[in-house]
Amino acid sequence: MALGTVLPFWPALLFTYIEPISLILGWHAAFDNPSTFVSKQLPTSSTLAVPDAAVILSYTLGNIFLILAAVAVLCTAITRNARVAKYYLFIIALGDLGHIYASYRVMGKETFLNFNEYNDMMWGNIGFSAFLHVNRGATLVGLFGRVGAKA
Repeated sequence: MALGTVLPFWPALLFTYIEPISLILGWHAAFDNPSTFVSKQLPTSSTLAVPDAAVILSYTLGNIFLILAAVAVLCTAITRNARVAKYYLFIIALGDLGHIYASYRVMGKETFLNFNEYNDMMWGNIGFSAFLHVNRGATLVGLFGRVGAKA
């Protein structure tokens, strides 16, 4: 157990601190400039006006980021129940796959696999999500130590 959680040190640092901070940054990006947030979902930003519906979706997604940051802290730092933390990691790992697939589905294979064209938003959506997914799986199989083990 590390950093006041039921998680081993690295997963505690990643899922209790780094990920919630990144979610708060995502919330800020979605709320601060929703048009830019929407247009940067693909490698080439469009100069076309972003529809109002997309702006609403940006605000909604930002709201979800903020909720997820709170849920992450709740399920990794506040709870002392290893089962809750494990279920949370498993469910969010499924969400990682959905998040990555959503990008793939719209981008298509060619754009999705053209990593040299990724902008910062795309690296967050795809690269960071994949990194988190791998670390969630590694945590669940005990690669970093047992969830709930006393230090």
